[in-house]
Amino acid sequence: MEQTEKAHPDANPPRILSSIDIVNADMQSLLASILSSLAMTYSDNGKRDTLYYRLISKSKEPAGDWGHEYVRHLAAEIGTEYSLLAEGKTVDDADKDEKTLEEERIEAEHGESRNFTPKQLQKAAEDCVGFFLSHNAEADAVDLLLEVETIHKLPDWTDEATYGRVCQYLVR
Repeated sequence: MEQTEKAHPDANPPRILSSIDIVNADMQSLLASILSSLAMTYSDNGKRDTLYYRLISKSKEPAGDWGHEYVRHLAAEIGTEYSLLAEGKTVDDADKDEKTLEEERIEAEHGESRNFTPKQLQKAAEDCVGFFLSHNAEADAVDLLLEVETIHKLPDWTDEATYGRVCQYLVR
């Protein structure tokens, strides 16, 4: 009898979400949301994982469900990503030197990329803006709308409670 040699399943572990056979899309979305929240703890790597996992999760839950610090961190990553996009740089270009051949192979194989469209970033920003305005962080909301070039939508977000504080911030 001839024995076939099998490679150990962990010999080349692929990216976490692309390799998981999760039949239920809701479970995969929840996992991506959890990873997004956990990414704040190792955010100094410059890859903006909080934003990445938030966007690929396609989560319907508001970002505010994960807390104020999460929303502030997510907003900062959105601003950074949008400014790179405006300069014509992509995350893949910026991180090209740091990528290993294995990471490039996995991206090519699974079609994963960290390049997001302005519309995706603006939609994520709007989720943060709603949270900021409902939690007395009008300055953060206005700044984020300015960063993602959607300040014209500010009147849609203001109400009687936030109108005065938003105007005071804009005048200063």
